[in-house]
Amino acid sequence: MNLPGGTGRTMLARLIELASAMPGPLEHTARTVAIFIAGSWIALLFHELGHAFAALALGVRIWGIRLGAGPILWRGTVGECRVHLAILPFLGAVHLLDEDACAIGYRDIVAGRWRFEWGPRAWRAPVISASGGVSNLVGVLLLGAWWNWMGQPPVGTLLGDLLLFAMASNFAGYLNLLPGFRSDGSHLLAHLSAAARFRQELARPA
Repeated sequence: MNLPGGTGRTMLARLIELASAMPGPLEHTARTVAIFIAGSWIALLFHELGHAFAALALGVRIWGIRLGAGPILWRGTVGECRVHLAILPFLGAVHLLDEDACAIGYRDIVAGRWRFEWGPRAWRAPVISASGGVSNLVGVLLLGAWWNWMGQPPVGTLLGDLLLFAMASNFAGYLNLLPGFRSDGSHLLAHLSAAARFRQELARPA
């Protein structure tokens, strides 16, 4: 079902068209805002869909995906996955089905809190956690290749500004792999700590 992606592309195109129709300083400001929103959306989609596709590829079911914050553009289901699509690209999340999250090591799952235990299927968790940032790195490379293929449009042109800002936004998404407040890096650190504890317990004499 293409409704979420199609809606986003239509809105971004309209934003850029409206920006181009404004006079003088207003046009510059509106165009900057439109490029900022478009580039951020590109990075957000690479990041969250990277998590989602990795989970599905590993047989881990997804309860829902949140894309964006602020006024809601669309809310519904795609298959069995709940989708929340809002206008501002400042927030995204992939929520695993509780049963599958527990199966790969997550425990005591409540809003904003959880702990992690290593087990036979736990290796899937760090792969899913890392896939968002890795997807952003792929986004940087793909956008860079597109920018080069288009003749390296310079700063100050619509396409050049959009591609360069989208590359910068994707790189920022890649840096989410560093440990920080509720970052993917924090998840990875929790996974690695759990694996280390598991190995220590196995090494203890009976």
